[in-house]
Amino acid sequence: MAEPSNRPDWVLLATVAALIALGMMMVYSSTFDMAYRLKGDAAYYFKRQMLWLGIGALVMLIAGRMHYRHWTRFSIPLMLGTLIILTLLAILRQRRLLNESISPVEMAKLAVIIYIGHWLASKRVEQLRNLPVGLLPFTIIVGLVAGLVIVQPDISEAVVIILVSLAMFFLAGADLLQFIIGFLGGGAAFVLVISRISYAMERLQPYLIGWRDPLHSDNFQLIQGLIALGSGGIFGLGPGNGRMKYQWLPAANTDSVFAIVGEELGLVGCLTIVGLFALLAYRGLRIANRAPDPFGRLLATGITCWITLQALINMAVVTGTIPFTGIALPFISAGGSSLVTCMLGVGILLSVSRTVA
Repeated sequence: MAEPSNRPDWVLLATVAALIALGMMMVYSSTFDMAYRLKGDAAYYFKRQMLWLGIGALVMLIAGRMHYRHWTRFSIPLMLGTLIILTLLAILRQRRLLNESISPVEMAKLAVIIYIGHWLASKRVEQLRNLPVGLLPFTIIVGLVAGLVIVQPDISEAVVIILVSLAMFFLAGADLLQFIIGFLGGGAAFVLVISRISYAMERLQPYLIGWRDPLHSDNFQLIQGLIALGSGGIFGLGPGNGRMKYQWLPAANTDSVFAIVGEELGLVGCLTIVGLFALLAYRGLRIANRAPDPFGRLLATGITCWITLQALINMAVVTGTIPFTGIALPFISAGGSSLVTCMLGVGILLSVSRTVA
């Protein structure tokens, strides 16, 4: 198998570099108070993120130089390993391993994309449109992974896995009727499962109450996030000058970091991040459209949809557009697992871009 010979997509690389640079600035700004109080070193969490950034840069470089078709060799072991780890986490009812420092769900999303991409690329369109060969096994595979993630419980990550997988399935050749059946059937099953989980209903109820009871205790993080966003105005209070990170806003460095962006960098900073993710989506889908084979096309589409959809969900949660759920903002939130996995995904995207004509 020949190695990629063309140059990578430099615009995509520059876009990701800009997001990471903004992310590192926000990690330090949103954590220095917490780091000083808990660790006695204002740069403690920033240094940890720098370490993860170094690991991420290494895996992105390796993935970018390696031909993306090599991932077909690892698709089955990756999926089996993912199922084993997710099963273990479901039994233990926890989300992280190694003293809460590693989130296997982050790698699970990429593993599902690689496996589903390989599986779909190995089928002819006629096979995918055959219910017992196409939609049924696809539903079982995705449903099993999403179910294990929901049990942890981690509903938002399960939503990302389901939606990205559906996008890949439709792109692979499923007809519109089959796609609609899968979407409606999966949606109905998802709603049924969610309605039986007390954790999910506890998150949904405050959203349904909304502004009728803004002082409801479960609305606290949303209200504080909106205050942070609104207080930044057009240009923000300036990097590091935000006030909500001083124990006023929960998860200011992770799930709610976009609110800190709005407070310190203002509307301009928020629109800059939205624009960078839009550019990443455009370049990623452009790479997918020009990929030389079905696997490359599906892989590039899956990775692009995963990163941009996750960013969209995070920003929608912070702005109160959808019910509150914890999910990281790619490249911006503090967290090594998310950063490294997203950079690995970008490395694979760059590998695909090096094979386009």
